[in-house]
Amino acid sequence: MVMGISATTLNNAWRYIKRAGKIAPDFIIGTGNETFSKTLADSFRGVKGADGKRTGGLYFKNFWTQFKNAIKASEKHNQSVRRLHGGFWKDMWYQLKTTPKLIGKGWKVGANSAIAAGKNSFLGGLKGSLGAIGKRLPLIGGILMLAAEIKNVNGGMKEGGIIGGAKEAGRSVARVGAGMLGMALGTALIPVPVVGSIVGYMAGDWLAKLVVGKNYTERQAEAEMAAQTSNQTAQSAGSSFDTGTTNPFAQGSGMTPEEIMRMGMLLQSGYGLNNDFLGQTISYKS
Repeated sequence: MVMGISATTLNNAWRYIKRAGKIAPDFIIGTGNETFSKTLADSFRGVKGADGKRTGGLYFKNFWTQFKNAIKASEKHNQSVRRLHGGFWKDMWYQLKTTPKLIGKGWKVGANSAIAAGKNSFLGGLKGSLGAIGKRLPLIGGILMLAAEIKNVNGGMKEGGIIGGAKEAGRSVARVGAGMLGMALGTALIPVPVVGSIVGYMAGDWLAKLVVGKNYTERQAEAEMAAQTSNQTAQSAGSSFDTGTTNPFAQGSGMTPEEIMRMGMLLQSGYGLNNDFLGQTISYKS
């Protein structure tokens, strides 16, 4: 009975892993992230009407079901764009080259909506453009984040060869993937364009770092900081041994070489003992 349950659990876990692996590329550097955010936002905050207001939001009621539905929508989107554009990479290129057009459309729609509502058209257009940028931010941000991780992978190879590089690559994918999932959640749950995406990414990356650890760049920064602190401590300890104020013969004591030589001659001749007060006192007592 226990073995049967364990086998079922493992099979389900492996099935979820394969599903996640299929949508991961489109989710991290594609548009699956956008579909996930829209689906979750529509159920969480409500569907947006013609007036721009959302109604029918469930918020945290049955949130797990909302989350699973958003994942399923992302899977369907992934399959459809692959068929439409002939593969993942072609779809990604299409999304990139149409981004300026999307931003322009967002400005136009936002400005027209503001005019219809008797509001400032510039602010309406700006809001529409930011909304369009927010839709493509997962795609652009994912590409930039993965490009930035190349340095960490190279650093991992310097530390541990191919194995070290592979570990660093796995760490990078895990952190960027978690960050992109956080970005999708932030975009859906926080009703502020761009801000929700940034906050969500930072939260996802931070949580992933707790699991997989710090990357090469962060480890190097900590090592450099520790070395700098150690050097400052050593310099501070060395400067506390200032013998120039206690040793009259030390460099910088204010005595010239001639004065030092003259003092030595006087000590050798016994002048310092017979002509000082201590010397006279000793002779008198004797």
